[in-house]
Order: sequence, then C-alpha cells, then structure tokens
Amino acid sequence: MLPSFNYYQPASLQEALTLLASLPRPKKLLAGGTDLVPALRRGELYPANVVSISGLSEMKEIKMERGLILIGALAAFSDLVCPPCFEGAHRLVAEAAGQIGGPQIRNQGTIGGNIVNASPAGDMLPPLVALGARVRLCREAGERAVFLSDFLGDAGGACIAPEEILVEVSFPALPVNAAGSFVKLGRRNSLAISRISAATVIIYDSYGRIEEARLALGSVGPKPVRVPSAEALLKGQKPAPDLLEEVVASVGEAVGVLLGSRSSASYKKAAVRGVARQVLQKADPRFMNSGEING
Repeated sequence: MLPSFNYYQPASLQEALTLLASLPRPKKLLAGGTDLVPALRRGELYPANVVSISGLSEMKEIKMERGLILIGALAAFSDLVCPPCFEGAHRLVAEAAGQIGGPQIRNQGTIGGNIVNASPAGDMLPPLVALGARVRLCREAGERAVFLSDFLGDAGGACIAPEEILVEVSFPALPVNAAGSFVKLGRRNSLAISRISAATVIIYDSYGRIEEARLALGSVGPKPVRVPSAEALLKGQKPAPDLLEEVVASVGEAVGVLLGSRSSASYKKAAVRGVARQVLQKADPRFMNSGEING
C-alpha cells in the first residue's frame, strides 16, 4: 500500500519548476516510477508531496544538434534502442538500454531516472561516462550543466537539489572513425556485488591507430570509473590480440587497487578481465586472434 501524499501533475516544465520551488519538503519527483513506486510500497520513503513529470513531452525528445546528441530525461529505455543516432559508434547507448530489465521496465523507465537514482549498477551510466556526457539541471532560479562524472557523487548518490529537475543529457557526437560498445556481466535482478559492466569508446586516426580510448567500468565502486592506465596503453597503438592482453591485465590490476581488501575484490579482479576483453573485442574485431574470428 502506498503512503498518503499530495499529488501534482504539472502541464509544463516551468509549472513543475515553480511547484518544486514552492512545495515544502519532503518532496519527490515521479518520472517513470520504476524505482520510486516500489520504494513507496516498501515504506522506504514518506514524501509529503509528489510531483509527476511523466506527461511532459518536451522532455522526451532525442535529437542531434550542432554536433551534440541530446536526450530528454524522460526518454524511455525502449526509445533509446532504435534511433538512427545510436547506430554505428554510438551503439553502446542502445546496447545498454536494450539490456535493462524486461519490456515493461524498458517501456516505463527513463534515462533521467536511471541517472538520478545513481545506482552503482545503473546500466546507462558507464556508456554515458565513456561518451563524456553532461547533464542539464533546471530550477526556477536558473539552470546549470555539469559533467555526469561530477554529478555522480564519489560516495554514491547524485548531486541534485530537491528543487532541481534533470532535464537533458548530452554528449558530443563521435566522428566516423570511431567505435563503441557495452558489455555487462549478470542480470538486472542479480545482486549488485556479482555484477560488472564496461563501456568503451575508441577514436582512430587516419592510419588506423588509436588516437583516443575511453574505458568506463560499472559496479566496481559507488559510481562508474575510467581506467587511465588501460586507456594509456591503447593510445597510439593498432588493435591487436597481444595489446588486448596487456590492457586486460592493466584493468584487473586497477580494479584490484580500487577494491582493496573488500570481500568481492578477488572475484571482481578476475571477472573484470573477461568483461574488458569482451567489450574491446566487440568494439573492434582486430583485438581477436584468427581462431576467435573464424570460430
């Protein structure tokens, strides 16, 4: 059973911002509701006021504009699976969205909710961090833009005020000489401790060498982390199986240092090597040996 609260359904973003500025705490925003509603039913939250923004179509658009890909915060995961702008190098967005929950969750859950929930196991977060995404946050007094990696707190959670709404997430469109992919280990209903995800973005120069590499890991800490040591090994090189093994070893060592003496450290240090290998091979088949390609 849901607790009692005052319910508001504004007709525009501006009306929603005005409501949030005027309503007393505790207050909550309702978007897709896939996280909030179960928490209310379990008695984990008792807001006095709930503001539903689920009907604001202005926050559901997905488009490319001035070299940026812009995603409205209310875009559902199912909306992210097929758009033309998520083909090619940007496919890691669609790959992550397509692996979230079942059809009902993908149809109802939103990218904004996934970001604000800031779960260490949030599927959309590593791809967006690898893409260098920013989030746009609005309040009645104005707005601000911040890199997603900074918006996600080092101790977990999201750096958002009760009067703010995450309106949009954006990132620079990748050049044609780029590749990207996403891989995760485990299912959404698995325990977070046994789940790892990885996203990579690789940009090549005109000779086929790696000009820039980004590798982001999820579920190895309170928020996604980049792996600078692995990225440095890739830079300036041509993809090859021997290079891949160097990178995979570097990723395992970095995760071992990050997790320290935690009980999950030995498992994740080993498992992340396989996830890193798979995400890089998926992005560029040149990381595979001939037997893997033919097999």
